[in-house]
Amino acid sequence: MAKDIRECLLEQVGKFHQWQEITYPGKTTEEIGGAWEVDYPAWNDIFDAFCHVLTQMDAETADSVLLDEMVYLIARDNEAEGFIQETTSHPQWFERLCRRAAASNESEAKWQFAAYLSECPCSQEVKDMILDFAKDPNEYVSRRALLAMPALRPDCVEQFAPLFWERNCYSPELPEYQRIAVLVSLDAIHSDLLPQYLERAKQDGRSYLLEHAKRIEGGLAMNEKLSRPQFNQMDTTEKQTLMESLADRYDMTFLGLHTFDRWGQSYTTGIFEKDGREFVFVPGDTVTLGWEQFAVGLNQESREELEYLFREWEMERDPEEMIRESMAPVRQAAIGPMLVGRELEEINWEPVKMDDPRLTVHPDWLKEFRDFAWSDSSSLTLHQSARIERTEKGFQICIYNHTDYDALLAMLENRGFSLPTADEWAYLCGGGCRTLFPWGDGLDYSMRLHWFENMDEDENRPYDMEEPNFFGLSIAYDPYMREVVQADRLTTCGGDGGCNICGGLGPFLGFLPCSPHCKPEVQEDNELNGDYDFYRPIIRLENYD
Repeated sequence: MAKDIRECLLEQVGKFHQWQEITYPGKTTEEIGGAWEVDYPAWNDIFDAFCHVLTQMDAETADSVLLDEMVYLIARDNEAEGFIQETTSHPQWFERLCRRAAASNESEAKWQFAAYLSECPCSQEVKDMILDFAKDPNEYVSRRALLAMPALRPDCVEQFAPLFWERNCYSPELPEYQRIAVLVSLDAIHSDLLPQYLERAKQDGRSYLLEHAKRIEGGLAMNEKLSRPQFNQMDTTEKQTLMESLADRYDMTFLGLHTFDRWGQSYTTGIFEKDGREFVFVPGDTVTLGWEQFAVGLNQESREELEYLFREWEMERDPEEMIRESMAPVRQAAIGPMLVGRELEEINWEPVKMDDPRLTVHPDWLKEFRDFAWSDSSSLTLHQSARIERTEKGFQICIYNHTDYDALLAMLENRGFSLPTADEWAYLCGGGCRTLFPWGDGLDYSMRLHWFENMDEDENRPYDMEEPNFFGLSIAYDPYMREVVQADRLTTCGGDGGCNICGGLGPFLGFLPCSPHCKPEVQEDNELNGDYDFYRPIIRLENYD
């Protein structure tokens, strides 16, 4: 079967080659120039055959002939970029084709692989090929590689900056674009070298370069105000003015300044409202994230709990060593300023009315709802189907919609929002704290913890960890609730879906996944689970000017 799939694509490519020879006799692809490929009438047939190879063949079985033709097709599709986009969803194919492209003369394929390397969850060895693309003699390939480098190898951007700035081996207009790429890349990593390159851009004087330099310089000035050190030094009037300008820019209602004081950190910041949800301004900062050792040490209660578990498991473990296995490595991260949704939001549940046709076609659901209405229960959930809850105004009914990670990202982008990355989430949760939890290395057993406290006496009061943190966010308070973050594939932070609690591991290990330093969890597939997965919309302000 694999042979038939291979032959089908090669047959389609052969027809394309024949059409090229007839339409542009004796000319190479470089000599033809322009977007000539779009005139081919059977392009969709080629695309379908290409996708069939990606989905039905093992990349390891592909021979050199097939790989070369696939690279050729990616190069021909350099305007729409549909072939490369499809390839990023198949990491094994992406890796093999990326290596093949790098060794080829297909510059139109090379720049696409350079540009899309950060979007494919391939091996670090392949991602490091961005350095090879940056050295490519083709100007556009090297430029796209430098622009992609901050996401793949930020540690190498400053090393390449002088090379790109001083290159003088292209036609007169191209060095200007090389220098623009230097400015954009240095800006992306918040490099200390950026000011001197901005000054050099002014001395260069070319119009497009000057335009980019002025825009970046303006953004730096504003972003400095939006950084935590400078923002904290502003007086109330300055903050008020700045927050009002943000509200105008992002079409939000500014609700006022508020001081949040929690766990030794205190910030006075702005609260906003948009489309019925509240946002808070969180300033940017360069912080240390991750965990490798106790800053203070476990408190007595936490140590006793772990020692008891170790005895039950009949194992000898050092608590610090065991915890370290679950933590992300220590690293420096430059976090940009954001407007951040204050509450977690459900993904799969959609509020509806009782007469919604999606409900009325299920008489068994309606019977369950009627029985619930006469009961003393506060809510009823029909697994991944429907839900009814009592409210002050009566009942709220929701239906369950199956969806996936890509659909969530598309929905957010359409509304002008994003998800925080894992590093941004760790900052929002811990603010750069060096202790295991925002309040210290051990669990604070004086807090009322979800799943371990009876709240019947005041069931409407939030649990302690659910109260707003120092940034004004309700975050990482329930291990059963996983917060979806921005990554190459579905990744969550702030909870494990309750695995540790359900496994009887007690409060400390039960709430360990709520640590800001806990390793992000990459899920097995992109399907979102409405019982455990939640999201928080953000707006990044790092390009504010």
